[in-house]
Amino acid sequence: MITVRANGEDCTVPFGTSLPDFLKSRGQALPRVVVERNGAALSPLEAKGVILANGDKLEIVRIVAGG
Repeated sequence: MITVRANGEDCTVPFGTSLPDFLKSRGQALPRVVVERNGAALSPLEAKGVILANGDKLEIVRIVAGG
C-alpha cells in the first residue's frame, strides 16, 4: 500500500494503482477532470499512463460547462 494526497486528503491505495483507476474509485474520470501531479499539470494523454507513487500530491479539478 502507498499513500497519496488528493486535494488535501491522504488516501491509501494499492501499490501499482494507475491514476485513471484512482479517479474511477473516487467517481471521477479523466475526460471530466484536470489533474496536477506534484505541481505539474498533466495532459489527458500523460494522465492515462501515470502509476501513482508513494507521496504523490494530486490536485483534481472537475470540469464544469457553463451556460
